[in-house]
Amino acid sequence: MSCKIRKAQESDAHSVPEIMLQAMEDIIFQFIQNEDRTEAILFLTHFFGQKGNLYSYENTFVAIDAHENIVGSLTGYDADEFVKLREPILAYIKERYGNPMVPEVETIGNEFYIDSIAVAAIARGKGVGTELLQFAIAQAQQQDFKQVGLLVDLENPGAQKLYERIGFKLGKKTALVGGVYNHMYIQLP
Repeated sequence: MSCKIRKAQESDAHSVPEIMLQAMEDIIFQFIQNEDRTEAILFLTHFFGQKGNLYSYENTFVAIDAHENIVGSLTGYDADEFVKLREPILAYIKERYGNPMVPEVETIGNEFYIDSIAVAAIARGKGVGTELLQFAIAQAQQQDFKQVGLLVDLENPGAQKLYERIGFKLGKKTALVGGVYNHMYIQLP
């Protein structure tokens, strides 16, 4: 499936948060302290529509199919900005959900960090994830990043194989919100 990739817009909030949740369900459920998918989507929609946070539209790219449907999303940013971008989220989960949680820092810094990548069910297995990753790598290279990194759940070997096929290498194991992930990275010329 060939798709067009573009920067997300605030108006994409009608579909992107639901797609994003597929990649972040366990973590978002920890933030909101329940497994209510509707509440989790509302949480992500709240942040997607605002600037200056991890899940903002300004840090997101979307894949658009031939019918102009959003079929995938990738959220990424300068890893050195992670702590600052996370602050509004931590304040919100404490205020709204009474959750004082401060998760581990998930980035190693000094890289373009892919926070989440997800593909809508109707487009899975059609190369959309690969196109999004290649687009993000090209964007990172244009911005003079020397590395692109991400975390992959140890229990998701299919995603790890996709990343390896694109050229990502295994880094160190990273604990995050009760799970264990592999940091993977790709060096840029």
